[in-house]
Amino acid sequence: MSDAVYRERAHLVAHLAAVYPSCIGYADEAEPDWAVVTISLPTGQACWHVAPGDMDLFGFVPASGTELWDGHSTEEKYARLDAHTRALAQKEG
Repeated sequence: MSDAVYRERAHLVAHLAAVYPSCIGYADEAEPDWAVVTISLPTGQACWHVAPGDMDLFGFVPASGTELWDGHSTEEKYARLDAHTRALAQKEG
């Protein structure tokens, strides 16, 4: 993925982090320089890695070394996000 694409995604993740309870930490041994943003959606946890160059977007997100990844896969993360999006759309409709 290009830096520009990561930056675009980081803007969206930052928006989610501003709307839902979230925290940020450095918990992935495979990517120690990349922060992990953990967002608690009503449908479950969702985590994204954030490139070091995109950290300026996340200054408002509290740091946490205690939030544990619940083991969700990428597929589960997006299923949770999709389920919540559908619930919001039904509420608005």
